[in-house]
Amino acid sequence: MRTVTNLATGDGFSLERVRIRAESETWSPPEVATAYRVVLVRSGAFRARVDDQVLLADPALAYLGGVGQELSIAHRPGIEDICTAVTCSPGLMRELAGDEPPRAAALPVNGRLALAHRLLVSRAGKGADSPELAEMVIGLMGDLFEARNRAHPARARGRAATLARRRALVESVRTLIADDLSASLRDLARRVGWSPYHLSRAFRQVTGMTLTAYRNRIRTMRALEAIEAGHDDLAALAADLGFADHAHLTRTIRGECGLTPVAVRRMLAVPSG
Repeated sequence: MRTVTNLATGDGFSLERVRIRAESETWSPPEVATAYRVVLVRSGAFRARVDDQVLLADPALAYLGGVGQELSIAHRPGIEDICTAVTCSPGLMRELAGDEPPRAAALPVNGRLALAHRLLVSRAGKGADSPELAEMVIGLMGDLFEARNRAHPARARGRAATLARRRALVESVRTLIADDLSASLRDLARRVGWSPYHLSRAFRQVTGMTLTAYRNRIRTMRALEAIEAGHDDLAALAADLGFADHAHLTRTIRGECGLTPVAVRRMLAVPSG
């Protein structure tokens, strides 16, 4: 089942919330894009195929699809995926990404960007006017492209088949982490049949992050979702998400978002400006 809710439409952009609960893991029929679309995942994880490029989208990795490209999605059955789709006109995208914007791209999402994403959706839901939302969209999209340029991992050297195998392995591990935040490096290595050393090295080469840093980023995204939903017992939330304690949760969220959990709650709860 797929539910699409229009959140806002403005000068060169539209904003939608998409909820999908699939019955099978088959690829959806290809859709040819008529505009640029950036998809940010709020919860869940699914595969996106943009032309011949396949990636795993999750709260730490958004993706861009370009005009004229074919897009197909494969969701895991029985798991609800929730994401925000920001559609940009070709003119707006050129202003954001230059005269030749990428046709398809994976966009890393850190805690600050995840918070900006949630603030945008929150302001749209509270009826913010189009100029304010346009400014927020432009800020978020520009920051996403800048983050990609700064943090894009160095391309590993080696044969194409080896690199493809490494990427597939890391996507499998990211899916395992989405299902089990408490799995250790050794647990994950056993599940995918690699040594912990080689898995750790491959993960950093593909994502530009250590496995621990990535896991904490996913924990942060889930904490943001819970805080926005009104969860106020931070000690219990820390335990639920596998943080060592309340202080560990606070340090991690501050490191990812630049704010404490209490400040995040206030920001998401109170309309800005």
